Amino acid sequence: MKTRHFALAALALTLAACNNDNENLNGGPVAAQFTAEIYEAASTRVNSEGTDWTDGDRIGITGAGCSNVPYKRENGQFVTDGTTIYFNDTETHTFHAYYPYQSDGGTVTVSTAADKQGTGIDFLFASGATGDTHNPTVSFTGDHAFHHCMSLIKFTFKAGDGLIFNETEPAGYTLEGLKHEGTFDTATGTTAVTAASESPITMQLGGATTSQVIILPQGVTTSLDLTVSFNGLDYTTTLPNPSKPEANQFSAGYAYTYNITLSNNGITVEEPEIKPWEPGDSNDVSITL
Repeated sequence: MKTRHFALAALALTLAACNNDNENLNGGPVAAQFTAEIYEAASTRVNSEGTDWTDGDRIGITGAGCSNVPYKRENGQFVTDGTTIYFNDTETHTFHAYYPYQSDGGTVTVSTAADKQGTGIDFLFASGATGDTHNPTVSFTGDHAFHHCMSLIKFTFKAGDGLIFNETEPAGYTLEGLKHEGTFDTATGTTAVTAASESPITMQLGGATTSQVIILPQGVTTSLDLTVSFNGLDYTTTLPNPSKPEANQFSAGYAYTYNITLSNNGITVEEPEIKPWEPGDSNDVSITL
C-alpha cells in the first residue's frame, strides 16, 4: 500500500509540471519563462531582414517533465499558448526547443518544393538552456540560441553587357540536381533526406531580381543545372558544387549565394558578400546562349 501511495505521489508531481493557465496552483510550482534568440551569424530568416522573431511565431519546448509544449511570440516575448511549464522541485532542468511548432512533434515530413518555400520549412533548433525555481528564466541565447537546421541557396540576378532590366526582369529559373523530400526530428534538430532521386525546382521571380530556396542539407551526387528564363530566352549553365565547409555537401545552417549576371555572351556568377546564416560557398559561373 505504501508503494502504491508513493507511485501516485510521484505521478502527481510529474503531471504538475504542465498545467493549463486557468488552473490554480496555490502558489506552489514556479512558472518557467522563456527568452530566445536566433544565432547572431544566422539571424536573418526567410521572412525578415531583422535579427529577431516575428510576433505569432510558435516554438515547441521540451523539459521539466513536459514534451512539445507550444509557446508563442507576443509583444516581443514568448508566452504560453494554453499550457504552462512549471518548476515543481529544486532540481535544475535542461530544455530544448524548435521552430516552427508541430502539433504532433517527433519526426515530421518535410518537402522543399516550390509551393512549400517559406518560414514553414525554415526549421530552427536550440538546446542546453537551463532553469529552476530560483532562476525560472530559461534563455535560449548565446551558445544555446536557435540555429538553422536547413541549408539555403540564394540567387541575385543582374543585367550585364547588352541587357537592361527595365520591366523585363528574369521571369524565373529552374534548378536541378537536388532532392526535396525528407524529415526533421523535433527532438534533436536533425534532418534526413528520404527522396530516392533528384527533382527540379522551378521558382517564379514576379519582377524580383533576388530569390532564395531552402533545401534539406545533402550531398551533391549530380550536376547542379540552372536555367534562367529572360525575355523569352533560356540561359543555362552548370553551377559548381559546394566546396566548404565540406566538399560536395550543402551543410545545415549554411547559405550558398550565387550572384548571376545575364549578358548577350552568357551568365557570370560573381563572388558575393555573404551576411545571413553561416557563410557557405560563393561562385563565379558563366552561361552562353
